[in-house]
Amino acid sequence: MTSESPDGDTPLLPEHARAYSQLLRQQERALQLLNQIATELGAPVTDALVEQLHRATSSGVARQIDAVSARIKEAIRTAQECRSAIHGALVDSRGDPAPNGPANLPPALARFLAERKDSPGFTFNVDQDPVRGWIIRWKEYCSDGSVCGGGQFYERPYAWMDS
Repeated sequence: MTSESPDGDTPLLPEHARAYSQLLRQQERALQLLNQIATELGAPVTDALVEQLHRATSSGVARQIDAVSARIKEAIRTAQECRSAIHGALVDSRGDPAPNGPANLPPALARFLAERKDSPGFTFNVDQDPVRGWIIRWKEYCSDGSVCGGGQFYERPYAWMDS
């Protein structure tokens, strides 16, 4: 199955979807760092330091800090737009969100599978439990064959407490 790339010009092949998934994860990490920087630049401690320097040296540090903050906020907006375009391309390229599982998976579980099914080393198993509902057991293997991560997701994780 192919879909259009985020720019709408060329078809998105399945092998490109993996690269888009990795790029999406990198975008998430970059956004986290940019948000941390924006928070630190806007912190009261930073404001106090800039004000102290401004009073002591009458330099243009306050204007420069404001300019940096504005550029960081613009970078955050641009990165969010890029992330949205990449996510849209992935969703379009993957089609059915429950590739090997049942068609009636809850949206959160189906989305989890759709976002990861083409990732190298990702394996999963879908079962149904009479109490907890659908269960996804997954593992992700590193290139050297060791397990990088794994876990379980439940449709109703706390249902056993009610019974």
